[in-house]
Amino acid sequence: MLQTKKLKDGSKQIILNGKQFEGVTKVLSELASKTKASAILFADMSGQLISQRGNTDKMNTTVLSALAASDFAATAEMAKLVGEDAKFKLLFHEGEKRNVYLSNVGDNFFLVVVFDTSVTLGLIRIYTKKAIQNLLDIFEDSANQTDDSAKDLIDSEFGSLLGDAL
Repeated sequence: MLQTKKLKDGSKQIILNGKQFEGVTKVLSELASKTKASAILFADMSGQLISQRGNTDKMNTTVLSALAASDFAATAEMAKLVGEDAKFKLLFHEGEKRNVYLSNVGDNFFLVVVFDTSVTLGLIRIYTKKAIQNLLDIFEDSANQTDDSAKDLIDSEFGSLLGDAL
């Protein structure tokens, strides 16, 4: 389950638990090794960087994730203008040396994959799609586990309180 915290400016901050963060880190590491991407960023839709993998030493990843969030916001408006009911799921920027592949992960997150032009786009698309499904599964599994444990806690606590009251 995703925890959110409302900030003073009206925006929301998403908080991951330790198990979710470990799962995200594992998925990003697998994606990096399979695609040979230069860098992979995982951020929320406000541009807040959550995790990163790869060679990010010479890259301002905080600014890159903020710009990617702006890119998603701008293309969401473009999607509306051209008659799309939903925002675009992925964005691709082709450069001379490097390419940038951006894809949303559900409604709350996105991935930025930076890779050399020698790596094929098809390879990036296939492995990124699988990684996105794995990330969505992590958040779905956490939601199911939290709901079940909360239900058990309420049931056992209610039973003992009821017994004490009787």
